[in-house]
Amino acid sequence: MAYDVVIRGGRVVDGTGMPAFGADVAIKDGRVARIGRVTEDAERVIDAAGCIVAPGFIDVHTHYDVQLDWDPIASPSCWHGVTTVLTGNCGFTLAPAKPDDVSWLAAMLSRVEGMSKEALAEGFEFSGGSFDDFWSRLEGRLGVNAGGYVGHCAVRRWVMGDDASEREATSDEIVAMQELVRLAMQQGALGFSTSQLDLHVGDDGRGVPSNFASAEEILALGSVLAEFDHGAIEIIPRSFAEGYDAKDRQLLLDLYKVSGKPIELNILVPSPTHPMGWQTTLDFCNEAFKQGVRLHPQASTNTLGLSLKLSDTFVFDEMPLWREVLTRPEPERSNRLREPAVRDQLLHEWDNPDPSQGVVLAFDRIEVRAVVDPAHQDWVGKSPTELAEQLGCRPIDAFLDCSLAEGLETWWEARSDEIAQQFIHHVVETSITDPIVMSGSSDGGAHLASFVGADYPTKLLTDWTPDTLSLERAVWQLSGMPATVHGLKDRGFLRVGAHADIVVWDPARLGSGKPYLARDFPAGTERFVVDSEGYVATLVNGQLLIENGEHTGALPGQVIRGR
Repeated sequence: MAYDVVIRGGRVVDGTGMPAFGADVAIKDGRVARIGRVTEDAERVIDAAGCIVAPGFIDVHTHYDVQLDWDPIASPSCWHGVTTVLTGNCGFTLAPAKPDDVSWLAAMLSRVEGMSKEALAEGFEFSGGSFDDFWSRLEGRLGVNAGGYVGHCAVRRWVMGDDASEREATSDEIVAMQELVRLAMQQGALGFSTSQLDLHVGDDGRGVPSNFASAEEILALGSVLAEFDHGAIEIIPRSFAEGYDAKDRQLLLDLYKVSGKPIELNILVPSPTHPMGWQTTLDFCNEAFKQGVRLHPQASTNTLGLSLKLSDTFVFDEMPLWREVLTRPEPERSNRLREPAVRDQLLHEWDNPDPSQGVVLAFDRIEVRAVVDPAHQDWVGKSPTELAEQLGCRPIDAFLDCSLAEGLETWWEARSDEIAQQFIHHVVETSITDPIVMSGSSDGGAHLASFVGADYPTKLLTDWTPDTLSLERAVWQLSGMPATVHGLKDRGFLRVGAHADIVVWDPARLGSGKPYLARDFPAGTERFVVDSEGYVATLVNGQLLIENGEHTGALPGQVIRGR
């Protein structure tokens, strides 16, 4: 056979932003061999009549580091056209790690990123080592392509031990951390990631290690990337909700100056306490670009929603008392939640949120999504305010009593109103039409019990194309742009010689389902997933990974290294 695969009769959108055109695509030995008229035979022919043929999508903000051990296709991202995932965001990685620190780092990830402790205990296999040790063990075991940043927290923990969660580093410790970042970059790290959010609290109740770093430390670690011809920096500064204060703005400008590398920033969303912080961020980033500074915020095109259960949630971690109570072991946690004096204090903190708090909820804006005990089915759809009227108590008491009655396993979901939805629509529309903004921030692999954002590519293509974005511009945002920003060689574009990461979809059938709970993780744990329709074929390195929504069983993914 002349070719391994021929995709015949589709409209090609090549990821450059150039107008779509009709062509066949031939694949040989994992690479695109011809684009145009292909008459030769192939072992497999995919009929793409009426379909779009595009480069596979690149999900730039994920936490699939752990999940890949038992789910090599990185679902549900791969169900939505994603062929490459970038992991290790926010400064959270499992490597480099000394053997005795792996469990500590895993517990931190479990708390901060909403990963099930039971799933990690049963399914995660890494026992410690370098960045290369972590990724080499996944060679030949991946369905999608995957690569990662080297994370600040792991680097800090390696050098400083427990002090990493207590204080600033000394000059000698910073030099030692630089050496670890340098080694990881030599071993193929795609860059360096960090964050400094008060929301990020480890399993031990303390702020994560990167929260204790000085600006000088962050700049010193970022400067290591100037020594390499690849790499990007991902960072979430402490004041992101308000659009960055003067100190954080200077940090970002200086970070680009010392590294010379693109800087990927957090998602553009309104904060309850700073509803226009996203616009302030966007304005600052555009002004920085005029000065030659490459700052790339992200836009989310899906409705993330927010679900929680008090047995395992990060949502209240910015409220000190809520965090202190909810991080206690059982039965102490439940006993504390029953104390009237504690409830009064929790209510005061709920009603008086800190101005910098990212998540603010009201008792009439959340409702029961699901219950454990069928006898409580009449709670579903009711808010704590409505339940309080029914039970004759305060909303705080209804919220806690209902949760306690089910071992804190009651699922709650945030409500949204029409005005809020219209405002979010405006935010997304403004963001995705800005040329420096990347689509992304699925947070795939994280916050599994709170939301799922993996359908953002499908939502961009169905909800925002072509009325707001052209199809070609949308594909550029999903493939060509992230490949360019992160320096991914021969990926993100559909051209001869490139890796054959390709997605084929029927625009007449393309759609995203409604998020639902699946109990398909190790130890029988739950997670939110979201299905798709209309994806005909997803190829990774020339092999069919997903065909009509089903995994073929193939594992053609590669570990993406930046070197």
